[in-house]
Amino acid sequence: MFNVHCICCGTLLEMEEVDNPLVISPVYDGLIFRATGNYGSSVHDPMPSCEEEILQVVICDRCIKTGSNRVSKLYDIKREDTARIKRFKP
Repeated sequence: MFNVHCICCGTLLEMEEVDNPLVISPVYDGLIFRATGNYGSSVHDPMPSCEEEILQVVICDRCIKTGSNRVSKLYDIKREDTARIKRFKP
């Protein structure tokens, strides 16, 4: 375990330590957000290159609840890999 701070209020939260930084490890009483960048951001808009970058922040549950009127929730997401098939004719 190691400690991280909420980006909004600075509250100290516990996060499980993992060997691979690409694996999202649990944060207790908070949420992790990752951004690969955003076109138009003046803070993080990495151009396509051979090296990828991700920004990661933690927000405590209390700040999410306090700002819930500014949070959007996407739901009913359908993830399907489908294909059609037909007989091959050489």
